[in-house]
This record gives sequence, C-alpha cells and structure tokens, in this order.
Amino acid sequence: MQASSVQLIKRIYGFDLLRIATVLAILYFHVWQFSFFEDVITLPPEISGYHNLTDWVGPVFKYGGLFIVALSFFLIGFKAKSHHISRFFILIIGVIGLQILSAEDPADPSTWNWDVYSYLVFSYIFVMLVTKNLYVRLSLMIASIAVLSIPYEVYAPLLKIPDSVQFTGWNILPWLGLPVLFHSLGLLWREKVPGTFLKLQIYEWPIWIALIATFYFLSPDAGAFPAGPGFEAFVFKQKPLLFWLHMSAFTFLMRLSLDPRVNQLLSQAKPVEWVSSLRWNQRLGFCYLLQFVFLPLGPMMMSFWGEHPRAFDWLWLFIFIAVELVARVVLNSKVLFKRIGLM
Repeated sequence: MQASSVQLIKRIYGFDLLRIATVLAILYFHVWQFSFFEDVITLPPEISGYHNLTDWVGPVFKYGGLFIVALSFFLIGFKAKSHHISRFFILIIGVIGLQILSAEDPADPSTWNWDVYSYLVFSYIFVMLVTKNLYVRLSLMIASIAVLSIPYEVYAPLLKIPDSVQFTGWNILPWLGLPVLFHSLGLLWREKVPGTFLKLQIYEWPIWIALIATFYFLSPDAGAFPAGPGFEAFVFKQKPLLFWLHMSAFTFLMRLSLDPRVNQLLSQAKPVEWVSSLRWNQRLGFCYLLQFVFLPLGPMMMSFWGEHPRAFDWLWLFIFIAVELVARVVLNSKVLFKRIGLM
C-alpha cells in the first residue's frame, strides 16, 4: 500500500496555492519588519499603499509561519522518499545565516538566538527519530493536540519566561506539537490512502463546519495586528482557541486539496499550473533562505524610499520575483552541471 501511494502521487495543486498565498503574506511582513520594525504601518496613505494589505496579512495569515510548518511536515511524513540530506543542509545554513544577522557575537555560540531555523532543525531531527509505528503516532497526535491547547499563561512558568523578557516565540513547548502532529498525519495518510487522493465524504462536511464554527464563536477578539516587534508575542501568546480556529480552517483547506475532484479541477487551470511550477513551490526551503539576501534592501535604500515612497509598496513583490529568478538560475545550472559531468 505504501509503495502504490508513492507510485500514484501527483502534484497537489491546492497545497501549492496555499503555500504561495502564505509565502506572499510572510514576505509582506518580513519586508516591513526588516525595513521599519514598527508595530503599526505608519506610512501616510497619500504616499504609500503598503498598509492596504495589512487586513489580509493580519487576520488571515497571522499564523502563516505555523501554516507552512504544518503543510511542510505533512508532506515530509507523506512522502516515503524525501530529500532529507539536502533539506537538513538548507536548515543548518539557515541557522548559521540568521545568527550572523541577529546574534550579538556570531562567533560566540553562547550569544546565539533561538529562532525559526533552530526550531525547525530540532523538530526535523525529532520527527525523524521517532518511530513510525502508527499506534505510537496516534498517541503522539493526541498528545500534540493537548500540548497545543495549553495557554501561554500555563507553560510560560514552566519555561521560566519572565514578563520583563521580550518574547521570541518558536519555543519547543508547545510548538513541537505542530510538526509532530502533521508529520504523523502525513504518515497515516500515506498508509491508509493508497492513491494519494480521497474524496471528501458527505459526513465530513458537517464535522468540519461544526468544528470551525465552534472555534469561531468561542474565540476571543484577537486585537490589532502588530507588524513589528510585537508580532511574535501576538502570535505565540494568543489563546489556543484562536490558534485552533485558524489551524482548523487551514487543515480543512488541506483536506479539500486532497479531494481528487478538486485537484483535477485545479489542474485544468493554466494559472494554477503556473503557480505550481514556481520554484517557491518546488524548492521552498531554498527560496525561503534566499529571501534573506534581498531583505536588507529595505533599510539600505531608505533615502530612495523617501524620494519614491510608492516604490516601497512593490519591494515585497520585487523580492518574490528576484528570488524566483535566482533560484531558477541556480537550480537549472545544477542540473546542467550534472548532465555535463561537472557535478
């Protein structure tokens, strides 16, 4: 059964659309964070339209980083053969790169910060070491859901996080539960669904609707979306009900993407096929890392933005396109070198 799943695997177009939408939102936030690092986008609307997308990035994609983690670890678990060495190499490069950018003394490991790449490396090692026994994984899934439902006020004392310390996010507790949960879901899906795709059954609809509606009506108001230093506290200290509202909706879209009728419909749309062909989709780890080469353009070109503020509105899309083009050149060169025997 496992082998047939691998043989019949196709491009999951819904996953590609979810990935690109989330990446665009994350990049939008990163550009502002690197350039101004203020919670409120204060550029006057008469000279800049950058604030116009805040309502899209904030309410919809406040958990964008967690969405990518969930989707990526599901696929890692789902695929019987995965590029573990190259993926792990990219993550290690990410750890080193971010420490060079953010640590007080990059040469002194004691000053290194715990960041998203540190979290991903630890999570990747953990899910690879844990047994793939489905009964064990089912137990871990239940435990993960429980851990992810613990409020910040409960686990903060366990981590000894004082209120006076700036919250940095991506802590092992409770967020290790997310890759464990979705990696286990991927393993379970691979084992139980031989052809990759499975029709969304009639009985599933009321379950999903009831689940999302319950979280929606029970969740407290999230408050204003901070686009700067308050972002991580805003996301990682939110009430679990808010997290589950967003994650259950995102998981439903993942489930919908695994319906063969939906995938067939999306496969017939040329724009969707083009989105799926982007290196941002096919080599997300490499492209995500590459963005950090271009993000310093924001603060480096402040005088230019002052003279041409409208140009700043397009910086995030410029970086998206530049990363795509550079990734294509690098990855295509790698293929060419292999063909002519230079690699």
